[in-house]
Amino acid sequence: MKSGNEKNDGKPELFIDNERFDWDSESITGEQLRELGAIPDDVDVFWKRPGQPDQEVQRDSEINLAAHPAPERFFTQAVGSQAG
Repeated sequence: MKSGNEKNDGKPELFIDNERFDWDSESITGEQLRELGAIPDDVDVFWKRPGQPDQEVQRDSEINLAAHPAPERFFTQAVGSQAG
């Protein structure tokens, strides 16, 4: 049985700034997120989790993509700027 964040090919889905990506593993690091989304160093990455405050993703953070039934969502923001 597939969880809600997997497509028919069994790969977990995730979104970075509303762009969908498939990933080959049940977890991903902050460094891998940056590589996957071609995120520059002067941009912060945040993990958007329903019902919880957004969490900044550090390069050495590890996120379990299989822990929730829906795809994980991440967004970027210029370093030092505030959400508006």
